[in-house]
Amino acid sequence: MTVESKIKSIVEKMEGLTYIFDNWQTANVKLDSAQLPAVINVLPISGKFNLGRQQLKDFPSCMLAFVDKTEFDFNGADNDKIIESCKDRAKEFIIRVNESGEFEDIEGDINYSVIYDRMDVNVTGIVISITLKETKGVNLCSYRKNL
Repeated sequence: MTVESKIKSIVEKMEGLTYIFDNWQTANVKLDSAQLPAVINVLPISGKFNLGRQQLKDFPSCMLAFVDKTEFDFNGADNDKIIESCKDRAKEFIIRVNESGEFEDIEGDINYSVIYDRMDVNVTGIVISITLKETKGVNLCSYRKNL
């Protein structure tokens, strides 16, 4: 199972969210016809492999955007409600990641940034950047047999 498929499985357990895995430009196009709210798992541009005695684990640097529809000329109070809702979804995602057992627990500070008017569709939300560290990687013995 890939890291992306593990993330998708976690998001699919969250009620009422559309999941998109792509780069920013293609996600922008997909949002035109997507049901909102949505989680955008932006294609990772970096990460690390962790090589142990028996396993090779993937630790990608992930960027996830939690977005929802907003008005073109939004007012601050209404938009703040949407941002807070997106924060709640991000919190739920983090809790579900920790409960999944698929990754090492996420702990400590998690930075987020607020986005407005980044997409063609009028959405607002937050973006979190986290490194997800697999708890189970590729078994080296099995992998070597397949070479």
